[in-house]
Amino acid sequence: MGLERYGIVHRPAEVGSTNDYALGLASQRANAVVIAERQSQGRGRFGRPWFSDEDSLTASLLLSSADSGFALRAALGPLAGLALARAIGQVTGLQALIRWPNDIVHADRKVAGLLCEARGGAVVVGVGVNVNQTSLPGELADAGSLRPATGRSWDKLVLLEQFLYELFAIKERFERGDSARLVSEMKACSAVLERRVSLATRTGSQVGTVVDLDVLGRVVLRTESGQLLALAAGEVTWLR
Repeated sequence: MGLERYGIVHRPAEVGSTNDYALGLASQRANAVVIAERQSQGRGRFGRPWFSDEDSLTASLLLSSADSGFALRAALGPLAGLALARAIGQVTGLQALIRWPNDIVHADRKVAGLLCEARGGAVVVGVGVNVNQTSLPGELADAGSLRPATGRSWDKLVLLEQFLYELFAIKERFERGDSARLVSEMKACSAVLERRVSLATRTGSQVGTVVDLDVLGRVVLRTESGQLLALAAGEVTWLR
């Protein structure tokens, strides 16, 4: 495997959280890739628990302060979403889409999630992918897994290496100023664009149609009254 080209590789058997483990390496001022078979305190957005087991890909990439400028940190979430959707498609052949802000779905079922966090000048991208599960716990009955969707199992490290390859290629393009084309590619991979949704934020909920996206991960919602709202955070529920 060529994971070492992306950072110092750490492979603890079990951790509380791969993101926490990676952020604990920030003082070393070097990129790092953390892969764990299990995490006991995995989390998603807003500190929600994140399920993982030996059939999941559970990993985090630490980008040192020397490799992550301010502009990149602001855009890293949507860029990483594009990279993960592409990696799943490249490895498995499935159509993977980005459900704003940080889920990856196939056939409207969540198969993966991302969590970007920062400490000092360093930033970490955590990924969790349901890869080889044939069944999931009851509370995750609506989620999906790559194995039943494709009829075969997959090498988790191959998927991780493809994700890192895609992410660093996208990162290089972003730093060259290729934002406009990256936004177009995000739109092509969006599971919410032009869909009617309920979008919940900390201040309330809005119902409308997502009409635009930008490189900073914001959505533009046209509410049912015709108002346009640009939103940087929230939770999306698809409406029929």
